[in-house]
Amino acid sequence: MSKNRIKIAILLSVIIVIGFVSYIYTQNNQSIKEQVVINYYSQPDINGVVSEIISNFEKLHPDIKVNLVELPPNTDDKLITIKKAFQSGEMQVDVFDSDIVWPPIFAASGWAEPLDEHVSKEELEKFLPEAVNANLYMGQLWGLPYRIDAGMLYYRKDLLEKYNKNVPMTWDELVETSIYIMEREDNIKGFGASWDEFEGLTANALEYIWSFGGSVFSDTHSQQVNINTKESIDALSFMVDMIHKHKITSNEITVYSSGDVRESFFNGDIIFMRDWSSGWELSQDAQNSQVVGKVGISELPLGDMKGNNYTTLGGWQVMVSSFSNKKEAAIEFAKYRTSEEAQKVGALKMSHLPSIKKLYNDSEINESMPFLKYMYPSFEKAYLRPVSPYYAEISKTIQNSVHRALLNELTPTQAIELIEMNLKNITQTKQVVAN
Repeated sequence: MSKNRIKIAILLSVIIVIGFVSYIYTQNNQSIKEQVVINYYSQPDINGVVSEIISNFEKLHPDIKVNLVELPPNTDDKLITIKKAFQSGEMQVDVFDSDIVWPPIFAASGWAEPLDEHVSKEELEKFLPEAVNANLYMGQLWGLPYRIDAGMLYYRKDLLEKYNKNVPMTWDELVETSIYIMEREDNIKGFGASWDEFEGLTANALEYIWSFGGSVFSDTHSQQVNINTKESIDALSFMVDMIHKHKITSNEITVYSSGDVRESFFNGDIIFMRDWSSGWELSQDAQNSQVVGKVGISELPLGDMKGNNYTTLGGWQVMVSSFSNKKEAAIEFAKYRTSEEAQKVGALKMSHLPSIKKLYNDSEINESMPFLKYMYPSFEKAYLRPVSPYYAEISKTIQNSVHRALLNELTPTQAIELIEMNLKNITQTKQVVAN
């Protein structure tokens, strides 16, 4: 082969290599340029749960980057923050967390994307029906549930064993047991709950009203206010008496959020606590809890032996913004956020109750969450809060009047009458669907 031919061959080889490298670089560069970034307005990233889920998703979908925007701890503040984000338009909302009572709010406002065309019947069937129903409004699906919840009774099992007391069956028994132990233990209160004036108080108050036989709206006429009954007044009277008559809790309960009451219980200052399931994992963390190994969990007590122990259905879902210009990526992430893999992370690291039926038979989750056996039956007795695009107004009037009664600013009767009047004003012009 002549020297010229060799030179030509070498030159061609170099050109081919350069061309190939250039092609690879171009493809990689194009891939980077085409990576979609979506904003996810999420609950606070406690224990790194959300970050881990996002990281796992991005490994499966390298073409999608999820920008985490953490919402405030307080539920009401979360709603305000999301609303402001939509109204200001300063940062695009693509996917956002929703409390179980918010889907109608965002659906009616036009901020949420209906998901019926993006989620198959088979995909929905894996969820608990209660979790799916909470995301239906006006016949459409607006969110996908990634956890479900219900109110539970936490108790100091070491103290009940010490004084040979059973887990209370009724609220009256809880009062009696609290007084008995308080008389024999120093610096301890009988009961704690999140009774500050926020959404947690609405959830708590409704549990007493339902368990004492009352309701907010009529069972048969969804817009007919039905709260002004003896049962509802008795329920609120009982809450007030726990503070001012029986004194099994102090006035501090009226400024307690979920974090506050947990801190008090974990410090060993309370015998009984009403909380959600996520309190369990925190109660077993020796760095933050002095009652590790001393805590038991049960269903909430009955209103009386003739009644029932209804609980407020809780939970969180993801919704997709109707204004997102990256809906395909947003929906892909929403589906992963509610997947078995993602929900298992939340269950193991934060005691989040799965919304997927199959996970209740997962041995690893059951070992981590020994109270799981109590929860499945609880969902059958869990009530949805009133379903309405104006739920925030409904909840605010319940919160405000109940809180004033707890502070002795109103009698229970006056508080219930005020709630009735305000709810009637709301329902005269606005639609409410549910009890």
